[in-house]
Amino acid sequence: METSERVRTARRAGLIGLGAVGYLAVSLVLQLFAALALRAAVPGATLHNPAGMTQAAGLAVQLAVSAGSLAIPAALLIGLLRPGRARLGLVRPAPGGLALWTPIALGAAMLANLLANGLGLGAGVMLELPRGGPALLLAFLQICLVPAVGEELFFRGVLQGMLRPRGGLTAALAAAVPFALLHSRPGQALVALLTGLAMGLAVEATGSLAPAILAHLGNNLLAFAAAWLLQYGPSGLAGTIQLAAAAALPVWGLLALCAAFRRRRLPPKSGVKLRSLLANPAWLAAMLALGAVFSARCAGIL
Repeated sequence: METSERVRTARRAGLIGLGAVGYLAVSLVLQLFAALALRAAVPGATLHNPAGMTQAAGLAVQLAVSAGSLAIPAALLIGLLRPGRARLGLVRPAPGGLALWTPIALGAAMLANLLANGLGLGAGVMLELPRGGPALLLAFLQICLVPAVGEELFFRGVLQGMLRPRGGLTAALAAAVPFALLHSRPGQALVALLTGLAMGLAVEATGSLAPAILAHLGNNLLAFAAAWLLQYGPSGLAGTIQLAAAAALPVWGLLALCAAFRRRRLPPKSGVKLRSLLANPAWLAAMLALGAVFSARCAGIL
């Protein structure tokens, strides 16, 4: 790699870290503004416990904060860097890639959840869902759709895209690590790291965000459906669905991975060395900052 290319790669790796920190900063600022506005409008109301408001209104505020936390830093970075559609992954996947890499990423997500639960890290959280109506639709948007589209666009599109098309595994890891550290529990962080890495490789292999978005949406839909059925559905149905998914999805993913090897639908070889990422001062400083926030959240300080 030529010196000028090394310099550009180092700058982009640093921007990945700074972009992740920027996302955290924007999220905290929006949460603060929302909390102050709620307190002024409805005494006693908080962002996570909007007492005195309808359930739908409280979910609408939370949805706006979640969407804004992703949209604002993504828009700023896209405006600054002006990446093309291909770099962002906003193109059709390579032929056959969607059918192969969606189940690979979804199977990896299920295996990551099983691993975290097997280690006793408690990857899942109990979702308190409305029974129906507009509140349930808003909960679906907040829990399923906005993370699947928004997080994949920001982390696998904007951040990982800074090292595409030369990044490969290194690019996927550069975005997966901050994605994990931005979660608030060890189990969630482990699942986010492994799932983010699988989805990042899916994007590298297909050139498109489509398999990552579909796998992310599928994983969230399973959790959403299981939570709703556990609260309002027939007894035992939620557990049956979870067991079936835990048994079927990893097998489906493994079969798809074998097919990807046979058809040579794999991520391209990385042109960016992993050590160049791990030795990047800006990326490392950003990860240390995110790690400190993550530790504070795990300790209940934040």
